Amino acid sequence: MSQPQSPDGTTSPQGQPAPGWPAPDASWPAPGGQPTPDWAATTPAWGPTAAAPATAPPASADQAGRGRWVLAGTALAGVAAGAVGATLLVSAVFIGSAEDIGRAMAEEMAPAITEGVRDGMVEGNQESMDALMGGMLGEEGMGWYAGGPMEDVEQFPPVEPEDLGPDPALDGYAQSCFEGELQACDDLMYESPPLSAYEEYASTCGGRVKEFTVPACTELE
Repeated sequence: MSQPQSPDGTTSPQGQPAPGWPAPDASWPAPGGQPTPDWAATTPAWGPTAAAPATAPPASADQAGRGRWVLAGTALAGVAAGAVGATLLVSAVFIGSAEDIGRAMAEEMAPAITEGVRDGMVEGNQESMDALMGGMLGEEGMGWYAGGPMEDVEQFPPVEPEDLGPDPALDGYAQSCFEGELQACDDLMYESPPLSAYEEYASTCGGRVKEFTVPACTELE
């Protein structure tokens, strides 16, 4: 049994009758062709739209505050640098002026200082010399040369001279001094060498007094 065919010559599946399709007429378009719409037949007059420029997002409050702090710090740094520079300049000028003033004062004061030091040295040397001479020429330093009451002189028995030196003349003076001739003691004092045993014996008047206690042995008479 043959199946009914569709208008285009096909049969419906499973032997079902194909629906009744009307036969195509001359007003239908040819197969494969489609009518062109009116809106597609014309070319649009507008060109491609230009892209809008990208805009930066508004700065946040933190960024604005940070910018203000940066500007403030820069200003403070400039002020500090200016202050330091001014201080250094003033210091250099002051130091230079102080050096000039000190140099001028030193030049003016140098003669007075030198004169004062010289006068002080002279006065100090004079005082030292006076003290030295006073000690040497005093009663303690000069012994019998300083004088003094003879009644205060302590006397002892005469001491015989022994091995005073090789000079026979001085030995004779020493022997006479021991025997009681006090002028011989003074002669021995004037004739004997300094710091010799003869001088030491004569300064005691033959052992009768301590060394250099009397200005002359004849004072003991």
